[in-house]
Amino acid sequence: MSDKTKVITSGYFRPEEKPFIDKIGDLLLRTQTMYIPQLTDFLNLRERAILDNLVNKYDDLFVHYFGGYEGAERVRGIIAPDYFVPKQSDFKILLYEIRYPEKFANLHHGQILGSLTGSGVERDHFGDIITDGKRWQFFVFDNIGKYIEDQVDKIGSFKIHLIKKNLQTDLLMPIDESEDETINVQSLRLDTIIAEVYDVSRTVAKSLVEHGRVQLNWVVDRNASSFVTMFDTVSVRGYGRIRVNNIMGKSHNNKYILFVNIIRK
Repeated sequence: MSDKTKVITSGYFRPEEKPFIDKIGDLLLRTQTMYIPQLTDFLNLRERAILDNLVNKYDDLFVHYFGGYEGAERVRGIIAPDYFVPKQSDFKILLYEIRYPEKFANLHHGQILGSLTGSGVERDHFGDIITDGKRWQFFVFDNIGKYIEDQVDKIGSFKIHLIKKNLQTDLLMPIDESEDETINVQSLRLDTIIAEVYDVSRTVAKSLVEHGRVQLNWVVDRNASSFVTMFDTVSVRGYGRIRVNNIMGKSHNNKYILFVNIIRK
């Protein structure tokens, strides 16, 4: 990792994010020294924010993002010299549609993700899983598409088929069940934010965290006092998802003002 990367790893970043920071630091250094574009895995919003922070320390490097469609949450990044202009094909993304018995099965995001990662492939090899309310599609690295086709033939108890689709012509129009809201919270603790968004007591929120029902950036976090920051995603099993889009300062009564995107189940 370069010295410039090391300088900014304290404070803004969490200790558990160090492996990701080291990995990105290596890609940045490789791009700078070899002048060859480097492609990342699929990144969540928090990882994208970290990469943006790191790449800004390099005057001659730029990062381009694409996740398969406009507005994708999970994207691949190409770290490249500032003159490089990527083509869509450079991101090496495939689109698949899931054919399933629609009359009998009611698929869910968690089911699909569980079946995909149950094939032995890491989460960061998959992009968004999207639906228009009936059809389901997902994005994946192009070099493992055939493997996924061969390995994933069931979701839950239902037989399915994965059909490769064209990114330009076959992409469905995903529905968005989320809402943007502004909330005021006393602290940035995980349990405090869950309690405010889902209108439960701090005791209930703390219990949800301690019993492993909460993920912070897709990793189970059992520490109710963990702090939440910009571009974090909090998933609460049985309740929904919270994405922190902005921390806008403090109110007159000294509460944090957060702009969040919420899914309520």
